[in-house]
Amino acid sequence: MQNDLDLLYRKSKSYVWGNSNLSDVLNQPLSLAYCSLIFIKQGSADINILFKNYHLKSGDFLFLSEDSLAILQKRSADFSCDYCIFNRDFAAEVASVLPNSLFTYLHLFPHFSPEMSYQSLIKTWINQTTFILQSTSEYQRILLCNHLQNFFLVLSETVNREKLLSKNEYSRKEKICWQFWEMISLHCKEHRDVNFYAKALNITPYYLSKLSKQFFNDNAKTLIDRQVILKLKELLRTPSNSIQSIADQLNFEDTSYMCRYFKKHTGFTLLQYRKSA
Repeated sequence: MQNDLDLLYRKSKSYVWGNSNLSDVLNQPLSLAYCSLIFIKQGSADINILFKNYHLKSGDFLFLSEDSLAILQKRSADFSCDYCIFNRDFAAEVASVLPNSLFTYLHLFPHFSPEMSYQSLIKTWINQTTFILQSTSEYQRILLCNHLQNFFLVLSETVNREKLLSKNEYSRKEKICWQFWEMISLHCKEHRDVNFYAKALNITPYYLSKLSKQFFNDNAKTLIDRQVILKLKELLRTPSNSIQSIADQLNFEDTSYMCRYFKKHTGFTLLQYRKSA
């Protein structure tokens, strides 16, 4: 898995699908991508995630983020897993349509043991993932993004929300962060400044950025800009949207500034991205 992580760190790839027996990482913190989906193919293992112990068996899966402290404590000789790891930018694309409550759930409950009826569906999903990565190229990123969104949306439909409600462990700081994340989704088209969100949350911009860095590993402005860029890319992929109409929809004062803003964050001009998309 480490070689695949290096590809993400070097930005050679945005996502990688692979297989491992994790024999080289026993009793040490796992190096993790921004997001990791790990599916147990065979065998069993014991893992500690954020100081909680979990027993893994064939058919189980994990969702881990880069700040999940995970230590594999024991594994059977036949242990094997498939994994899908992806970087921050691709994770943001996948997350753009997902409910915020799902992220709260995944943070609290990273381990899943699906019923037998769901295990067969997950195997089919894994086979489809393999097909997408081995048999497509031009539209592979969009296909995989949609495929992962479908997986997480179904997961969101099936998770035990009562379990989430009963686990009231979030501090005021964490609640502020999740409120901020939700506000970005609602207001990033109109507001790109940290002051707007800080004022709405009744805290200072400095404190908001401090909390954002602590819980999301990015400052507040970076999170806002990332969502704006996602919206911009989405609009650019529709040829009927003129550059001026996009600027109007996203509240940019003019197209020239919007182009500079986009190039600063992506390295592409608006027209370059539109052609490549």
